[in-house]
Amino acid sequence: MKRRAFISVYDKASLEDFARNLVEKFDYEIVSMGETYELLKSAGIEVIDIKDFAGTPNVLSGKFNALTETILAGILQNTPDVEALNQVEKFAIKNFDMVVINMKPFEKIALSSGNIDDIVKQVDIVESTLLRAAAKNYKNVTVICDKVDYYVALNANDYGRMKLAAKAFKIVSNYDNAVCSILSDEIGEKPFKNITLEKICDMSHGENAHQKARMYKGDTMVAYEILNEKELSYNDILNLTEVTNIVSEFYDMNAVAIARHTKPCGVAFGKSIYEAYSKAFDCDPMSSYYGTVAFSNTVDIDTAKHVNSMSVEAVIAPDYDEKAKELLCENPDLKIVKLITPLKEYKKMYVEEIAVTPFAILIQDRNSSELNKEMFKVVTKEKPSADQVEDAIFGWKVAKYAKTNAALIVKNGKTLAISQGHTNTISAVESVLNMAADAANEAVLVSDCAISAEDCIYAAIQNRVGLIIQPGGTVKDSRLIELCDKYGMAMITTGIRNYTH
Repeated sequence: MKRRAFISVYDKASLEDFARNLVEKFDYEIVSMGETYELLKSAGIEVIDIKDFAGTPNVLSGKFNALTETILAGILQNTPDVEALNQVEKFAIKNFDMVVINMKPFEKIALSSGNIDDIVKQVDIVESTLLRAAAKNYKNVTVICDKVDYYVALNANDYGRMKLAAKAFKIVSNYDNAVCSILSDEIGEKPFKNITLEKICDMSHGENAHQKARMYKGDTMVAYEILNEKELSYNDILNLTEVTNIVSEFYDMNAVAIARHTKPCGVAFGKSIYEAYSKAFDCDPMSSYYGTVAFSNTVDIDTAKHVNSMSVEAVIAPDYDEKAKELLCENPDLKIVKLITPLKEYKKMYVEEIAVTPFAILIQDRNSSELNKEMFKVVTKEKPSADQVEDAIFGWKVAKYAKTNAALIVKNGKTLAISQGHTNTISAVESVLNMAADAANEAVLVSDCAISAEDCIYAAIQNRVGLIIQPGGTVKDSRLIELCDKYGMAMITTGIRNYTH
């Protein structure tokens, strides 16, 4: 008697080969439905539509008794799931040796619609129920919920099937947690926080060689590819995240960000990606060595030559032209990453920041602050030029990622100096002005924290800064504005501070 598999998957990668092997090499009969059925049928694979399937009364998890059917039918009578329930009822009268189901990530459903009613209507109760049922009966049924397990599962023993069952229960749990989180957000409360981590691999080490580290899969992850098959380290991933965060602010421009030890050390935009890279590198050439570089657009051969002329840990870009890729791959120390997720989508990705401390676990939303026209004000008599305003906005976006207290000098779409990690604003401002020296003339001074000390204004005046942009909102605001007016310097307040630790 043939063994039988039920297959219904959202992620259809590698499915055709797997299903064909099941039929031709392992003598399986396949039952499917919907898009999965149509795909297998069009690929010439022998498959039975669930609608045409009938047989023995046993089911994956026992029997749907009359009471259960009555209750479910009553609950679902006013929803689109009635047809799905009918399919479950038909499905429930057969034995299966294998169940292959992977569900659409619920976060994608939520992103596709802002209407909570539409979102809830798409909650999948049928396939999640089938996964649970198959996992519960793991001694007799092999359950597969991830394409990476296709061929491992074929020869799974009792222990292997138990591992697959545990994974299926975890997938269903994650799905339920996602639904819970979205409903909690809708009512404005977060009484529960479920954090589910699935280990991807052990890493060679953590931030330092003596620290062990592991990599886990998050609920929301970008798509990327390592072009030269090198392993990313713990520090690589932190640095790649930092520079990608920055260039995502300028996804519609030719922009480049360089960071070292998760601290930005050069950011710029230009008419070409090569010009942007050259300008970013000029900000702090010494720190740019052994740094990590992100590009908002395709890397060309000239840029690749510049990268290869210095020591760089890793680069990330949406694409590389063929000659640039070939040249970079010749560099034995460089890690080359292609970001598949578009930067515009990356910028919108919701990522929470988690800090585990002995006192409590702290969770905060990612800093996605944007300048608000109502709060963005020129508060001085002296008005900045259009170019200075553009530089101020550019610098403000970069300052979001510099470590507090941070101060930047920017001009002509590039950072001239970045000073960060200070314990007070005065030292941050004085330090960045010393770094910029004469280049501060008519440039923009950016502070991520509110300036409350007159010393900062005097230092800016002495260095002939053209414009200051800072949060404002202190009791000293009026005095600082008076000083700027007295010496003819412009100031913008944003009302938004950007602490970064």
